[in-house]
Amino acid sequence: MSALRGSLTYARFFVDGDVPDDFREKYMRAIRLRAMKPLEADDDDLERSGWCKLAEPFEIELRYDDVFYNEFIVLGIRTDRWQIPGPMLKARVREAEAAYLEKKGREKLGRKERAELKETVARKLRKQTAPATREVDVAWSLNEGIVRFFSHAEKAAGNMTELFHKTFGLHLIAESPYTLADRIGLSKPQQSSWQEIESTVLAKEVV
Repeated sequence: MSALRGSLTYARFFVDGDVPDDFREKYMRAIRLRAMKPLEADDDDLERSGWCKLAEPFEIELRYDDVFYNEFIVLGIRTDRWQIPGPMLKARVREAEAAYLEKKGREKLGRKERAELKETVARKLRKQTAPATREVDVAWSLNEGIVRFFSHAEKAAGNMTELFHKTFGLHLIAESPYTLADRIGLSKPQQSSWQEIESTVLAKEVV
């Protein structure tokens, strides 16, 4: 999902920690270290995420001009994932098992043999296709200490926050009424009132 086109919906995260004075050089090295490494058919990973150019998932050779824009750090987070259809994999595995048993003159496969055969078939199928690629934009306002993530998917947000921490050494705190109130700063009476607030169910429970 792109910050440059389409509907501008995003999730906000507060950055917990300070940005160093030499952040441009330090962060650029860290970003390049965590830039996307495309999945290959023989890799053990079935899914991988890494940084790419904003809205350009196949641009992974990042330059300063790609990353730093005024007071913002802008990046895309690209995720590659192998998605072999289950029925196809099962059919090919059955064919491979039958051929293997015929060659060995046996009637049954051991558990280890079956697992190894399945992995061999999966790797062959991966060589005949390409992984599914998805990209989501990330904009970090250094002045505000806020990261805008242009997706509301929970798994995608989890991948992003983990990659962000590994890259920049900073934790992200998802925006919520509580974290927003804490960030704004409440007086002691307001804090007491806030602690006493109870959730209200607006929808009737279905029995």
